[in-house]
Amino acid sequence: MRRIGILFILVALVLLGVFLFRPKGQGADTLYFLNWADFIPEELIQKFEAETGAKVVLDTFESPEAMLAKLKAGADQEFSLVVAPDYYVLQMARDDLIAPLDKGKLKNLSNLDPFFLDPPYDPGLQYSIPYLWGTTGIAYREDLVTGPVDSYAVLFDPEAQVGPFLLLDEMRETIGAALKYLGYSVNTTDPEALAKAKELLIAAKRRSVGFAGGVEALNRILAGDAALSLAYSGDVLQAREEDQRLRYTLAKEGGTLWTDAMVVLKRGPAQELAYRFMDFLLEPENAAALAEYTHYATPVAKAIPLLPEEMRNDPVVFPPEEVRSRLEYLKDLGPDIVLYDQIWTEVKAH
Repeated sequence: MRRIGILFILVALVLLGVFLFRPKGQGADTLYFLNWADFIPEELIQKFEAETGAKVVLDTFESPEAMLAKLKAGADQEFSLVVAPDYYVLQMARDDLIAPLDKGKLKNLSNLDPFFLDPPYDPGLQYSIPYLWGTTGIAYREDLVTGPVDSYAVLFDPEAQVGPFLLLDEMRETIGAALKYLGYSVNTTDPEALAKAKELLIAAKRRSVGFAGGVEALNRILAGDAALSLAYSGDVLQAREEDQRLRYTLAKEGGTLWTDAMVVLKRGPAQELAYRFMDFLLEPENAAALAEYTHYATPVAKAIPLLPEEMRNDPVVFPPEEVRSRLEYLKDLGPDIVLYDQIWTEVKAH
């Protein structure tokens, strides 16, 4: 009965959230946009509104799990366009939240870098259009560490620990780092590999100073509560503007390369406007403005020459090919995701 009661409460809270944050006054001239927090400049939204005469209503989320729960609870009929993590795209298609794109409505699709035209998370870009991309590595404050930070060993080997560390509160990225350290793919479903990763994470949790989301982790490092954590490249570059002692590196074992993707909701309003906004963001000038604001890399090849030289030449933003070759996309695992869910639950419980 307790489990049933908790489930009922959780469902009620999700439905209440949908009701409270439901966009008002929907119409064909209003774009309802769901995105990560602080992931698009207000000036770019204003430019689109001025060019089209449309209104953009922006809502944000802090975690992909919360975003997906919100859509499944009925908000898929309230929003037009969503920015989602790459490995959620095919899951959203299976959940009947999105339908294949009408690419005939995207005249600027040719502006994309060919690298992003056939990604493993959405072959042939059947359902999504790339928004921004980046990497996941290790952030640290150089004055708080006592040794080199070039390996996941600083998290998983007690003898290599160089300071108090946080574990990133993101299931796939954190389990993926443990798998990489052990020599496995971040997408493995091998039970033996996953069992080893679980034990490694449980031991690391006991030595850590806790779990934190991406922004919280960086804030705690800036405050000196921790010395290092897994982090997203662009977030680190933004936070570094506050403290130049903040550094970012990709572990020698490799890591993850990710793309956030734009998807049109199957039952959402103003779908024609959603396509116009995607096409707007594929224009080089607009793509460059988005990348410069967020400090993440743009998938629009024609936008790169428009970026400041310092950003174009920054290997944190645009890793060289020899570095990129060691990175993996987190793939949609279908029903095998339950293996990761079980590990994460056990790690959090210890």
